Amino acid sequence: MVNRGRPSRDCLPCRKRKLRCDLQAQVCGQCQRARILCHGYRKIEDMVFHDETTSTEQKVLARRSLALPSKPAVGPPLSWDTSFREAFFCLYLARFSQSHTSIAPLYSRASVAGPLVSSVDAISLAFAAFQFNSQKLRSLANKTYLNAIQTLSQALCNPKISTSDETLQAVLLLDLCEKFANCHLQNSNPPWMIHIKGAMSLVEARGNRNFSSPIACQLASRVAEAMAISCGSAAVPVPNSLPTLRGNLDGFVFHANWEFAALVVSVASLRADIHSGELKGEAATDRARELDRSLAVLQENLPRSWKSKRVQRVEQDTHILGHYYDVYPSHAITQTCNAIRMMRLEMNSILREYDQLDSENSASNAIDRIARQICDTIPQFIIAEARPENGLPFLPLQRLHCCSMLPPLYLAAQLSTDEDLRGWISQTMEYMAEWGSLQMARDIADLLKTKSDVDYWTVCKLTGSYALNA
Repeated sequence: MVNRGRPSRDCLPCRKRKLRCDLQAQVCGQCQRARILCHGYRKIEDMVFHDETTSTEQKVLARRSLALPSKPAVGPPLSWDTSFREAFFCLYLARFSQSHTSIAPLYSRASVAGPLVSSVDAISLAFAAFQFNSQKLRSLANKTYLNAIQTLSQALCNPKISTSDETLQAVLLLDLCEKFANCHLQNSNPPWMIHIKGAMSLVEARGNRNFSSPIACQLASRVAEAMAISCGSAAVPVPNSLPTLRGNLDGFVFHANWEFAALVVSVASLRADIHSGELKGEAATDRARELDRSLAVLQENLPRSWKSKRVQRVEQDTHILGHYYDVYPSHAITQTCNAIRMMRLEMNSILREYDQLDSENSASNAIDRIARQICDTIPQFIIAEARPENGLPFLPLQRLHCCSMLPPLYLAAQLSTDEDLRGWISQTMEYMAEWGSLQMARDIADLLKTKSDVDYWTVCKLTGSYALNA
């Protein structure tokens, strides 16, 4: 007999998942939230002393024999919805996205029957369908999405619940779900805007509650950023309430992305005015030139901690355009830097199209220079030894990183006059398609070969980049 001290009373699923069990009566809260079967709790008095005779005999026999080791004990298998939910939390939230830190604390205290839990189920399936490019998962995600909408509709009928942080977060997740689920559709503007418009209405109804806590401020700022991007994508004017909301949040939000988001609002407004025909010629070039200057100043004054490290290569490497590439402190910083470059490319393309006095081709030269800067950020995600997150074939996180790099690569190739650069980008996309199993990379490369006039905002939709960059 062996005394093992005081073993844990936690239920088996919590011990297997390495979670702290709350030991609630009947069923633990962790299992209830995860919607898995709780096996109950062990009795301390039954576990203090153990008869180890049989175990000892087995160990001796195992040492004396050449038999294969027995299979390790495993817990009950997780259901498909639990598996996809854990993948969403562990891969997308914990390792990829930097903008959704409010989801975990809100989800931990949310009601199982509430809108946030239903929205998490929907976005988890939509994310899985995007990852595996599975029509079957996409159909399943649509059903879960409709269920989440019904749950949200019921919550909105309750004045107290409708203005809660959990409800606003649920709406933002449904907006994210739409962007994942409809990324394969080119004409998806109506559903593209419906949830973010609803989120703006909730923010207006919440009033001072938007500034009552760090989580509330983060949610309101996410709504502002998502609205600006959605308007830019749909080429529609930004609502008047957006600048007002940003002005109210200016004293509460302090990060470099917030300043960039203000310029995204201006770019979205410029796109809408040009698209509607209200702005053209000299008026368009004046606004584009002013915005390009502002973006250049922002790019020059980014935090010093964001500075990239240049890696030189003496030998020729087809994965590098030239003999060097840049490694940034994180993927999120790379994303933001390339987003600024994409906006600058668009402003300079407007100048190149409308500015008849640009005799020195300064806009074209700027485009080639900025396009090269984008290309220098790509090898860090495809060269196996460049980062611990990389591998061959591509690892799951690496695949997401490469997906988010497709729109800036597409725009660089579409606008640049450098044939070597354009050829390298097509070659790199084919490499991503082969080693990352990214069919969308091959589809975007085909768009470049046909010299399609599809703009990069549409390419961002098709690659799910609005969801990935959220």
